[in-house]
Amino acid sequence: MKKIIFILSTCFFLSSCEAPTTVVSRGVNTDIEKERIIMQGIALETFYKRLEKLNNFAWPILSSSKPFCKSDTKYDIGIIAISLDDLRTELRQAAKEKIGISKELKILFLIKNSPSFNTDLRKGDIIREIKSKNFKWTNEDINKNIRLRNFNADTIRITIDRDGQILSYNITPALICNYGIILSQNNNLNAYADGRNIFVTQGMMRFIEEDKELQFILSHELVHNSENHISKRVNNSILGTILDIAASSAGVNTRGTFGNIGAQMYSQDFEREADYISMYILALAEIDTRGIENFWRRLSAENPRSIDSYNSSHPTSPERWANIAATRKEIEYKINNNIELVPERKDKS
Repeated sequence: MKKIIFILSTCFFLSSCEAPTTVVSRGVNTDIEKERIIMQGIALETFYKRLEKLNNFAWPILSSSKPFCKSDTKYDIGIIAISLDDLRTELRQAAKEKIGISKELKILFLIKNSPSFNTDLRKGDIIREIKSKNFKWTNEDINKNIRLRNFNADTIRITIDRDGQILSYNITPALICNYGIILSQNNNLNAYADGRNIFVTQGMMRFIEEDKELQFILSHELVHNSENHISKRVNNSILGTILDIAASSAGVNTRGTFGNIGAQMYSQDFEREADYISMYILALAEIDTRGIENFWRRLSAENPRSIDSYNSSHPTSPERWANIAATRKEIEYKINNNIELVPERKDKS
């Protein structure tokens, strides 16, 4: 009986729903499929252009931050390569037809001012071999080792195929901070770090107006990695959770309060520290930071709550504006007085 009632109710619901009153012209399936390929191609091309821009502005940051990354550095040559195997199956046809990606490993782009950029290598070159006195990479090993930055200070020889012509070039890798640069396909205004990588969303890429704004964002997130802010937050949360467990054993249900407090402990100070040190990174990279604090004015227009949000995990936008301006004055004073450009640290003694 219940089944019959459900079926009758469903039929009544479907028959009672109101429908459009016009006869809409519908495109044929072949046209829809062709347009799908075109749109996927445009989306891929746009994504890779933004990825190239992101890497171009990240390179000087990764290079100038070595004193802060300490031993977390690796040698790199500045090549981003790609083949169809790197893409999801549904994107491969568009990648092949619209932007020329193939089963062969091709140079997608050369990062500006990297060692590879200063050679005659070009976009679209097929990479056949990379070797040095210690290794020889071919086939699928090439891209894997490029991405892992498995180079050392030794000069490498890269062999490419350009329209059937086999050419070879010598490249000496450069030492940089070993953090991945990832463009997130997300429309939110956001950037973040996970201890190993730096993520910037496409929404943020569209929002920035000046190159130095992007470089400030990159250096800020790099500091979260180099200063171990992510692991410190985790450790603080664990310490708080231990108190929660201790309270629970005593018959008190804290509902994870201490764990949550621990996770937020010093979070604003970590953000202040990231802003502070990032200004030194930009100075070491010889990037003009005048007016860079105005980024927070524009961001506050998109998120007015950041103006007076004193209880959030980040300082307010007005405070960040003032802190960055003060840091720039500190750096300018050191430059004018030939003082070493290093952040001021607490006296550990």
